[in-house]
Amino acid sequence: MQEQHNIISADRPLKTAHNGSVPGSMPMTSAELGQTLTGHLRWRVFSSRDQLDEALAIWRLLESRMQSTSVACSATWVETWLSAYGDIVPSEIHVAECDGLVRGICLLTSGQGQKNGPFLMKTRHFGTAGEPQPGSVCVEYNRLLVEPSFRFRFVAGLCRQVQSDTAWEEFHLDGFEESELSEWQEFFPGAVVRARDSRYFDLAEARHQKTDVISSLGRSTRSNLRRRLKQYGTLTCEWAESLEQAEEIFQELITLHQARWQAVGEAGAFASSRFEQFQKTACLKLFLEDKAVLFRVRQQDETVGCLFLLNDQNRLLDYLSGFASFEEKPSPGLISHYLCMEEALKRGFRAYDFLVGDKRHKENLSTHSSQLCWLTVSRPGWKRTLAERLRQAKKCLTHWKASLKAARTTSTAEPPTSSEHSSTPLDN
Repeated sequence: MQEQHNIISADRPLKTAHNGSVPGSMPMTSAELGQTLTGHLRWRVFSSRDQLDEALAIWRLLESRMQSTSVACSATWVETWLSAYGDIVPSEIHVAECDGLVRGICLLTSGQGQKNGPFLMKTRHFGTAGEPQPGSVCVEYNRLLVEPSFRFRFVAGLCRQVQSDTAWEEFHLDGFEESELSEWQEFFPGAVVRARDSRYFDLAEARHQKTDVISSLGRSTRSNLRRRLKQYGTLTCEWAESLEQAEEIFQELITLHQARWQAVGEAGAFASSRFEQFQKTACLKLFLEDKAVLFRVRQQDETVGCLFLLNDQNRLLDYLSGFASFEEKPSPGLISHYLCMEEALKRGFRAYDFLVGDKRHKENLSTHSSQLCWLTVSRPGWKRTLAERLRQAKKCLTHWKASLKAARTTSTAEPPTSSEHSSTPLDN
């Protein structure tokens, strides 16, 4: 192989900021940097189109050797994202090798159109993120693809590479599980972490207890589901078994999704041609790898709902959906998800994850909650300072308006009459 890539070794000097320090780093001796951080890993960076194709082939080999079943760090997911967004989002694949074997691999991108308050920021992102809005794929359960015994050394070496890049103003880890952030925080101790609940139904627990889905839900949800199911009568469920069936369900999902959003004056996610290109390709490719599920519920000849779920380590992720209008079908989302959950329970999946968001059905149909995190490392600068001051000013203004409204309400309220103080129930 020709050495046409950027080679980063343990002996490469670390670039520093103008004051001689690396923002967000911890002081270490040169010996610690050479042994703890790089750990004799040899790094290669692939960035041109031809190089990225070569790196993706390496990615597939590592994924196969590790028998990884994750989605967001799969070669198929990354390759599809690069095909849809790579021409507008500068990207690099970083490969770490030791003893002649690839030990870890990841994607780093340079964000486009990313803002902190009103200010455009120069950002770097780990994984398939950084694309301009609207049209982001909103990666969740973002992960490293690295051999476990090399994980800390991989993170350490990658952090040093990121820290040595003086071009960015913010570095982002998007959609990581809370348990996977500890190594990163060791090297970015000043990072801000925003955590959000990801609600899920524990299918493995229900299976262990030999119960069904509906019996594990709250009383009011059980009652509502039984009432709605009785109202619907006979329903037909389709779990796609062929590529043609999966493609048909996904196409109807797009139609239903767009119709629902356009009915309320919104463009809908699939208004972005790049987003649609990514989702269509990812859906079918992942389906062929058993990493995607397409599910549809129908009442006679009318569709109630279509679901596109990602199969991430035998955990179903509620990624995209399209439902009939509320005026036509009662609680179409609730019913579609519930029936899919019952089928997923039979098929041996360990969890049904609704991902982040505050929609009512996520709360009603879940039994547990985990946290997904977005970590941001910010370098000092006037944009960051001014954005923080603007947020503080906005918060103060909101508090002042609320206090003023409360004062006006109190001053205009009429005092209660004597009869209101001493009123008693009337006898009938």
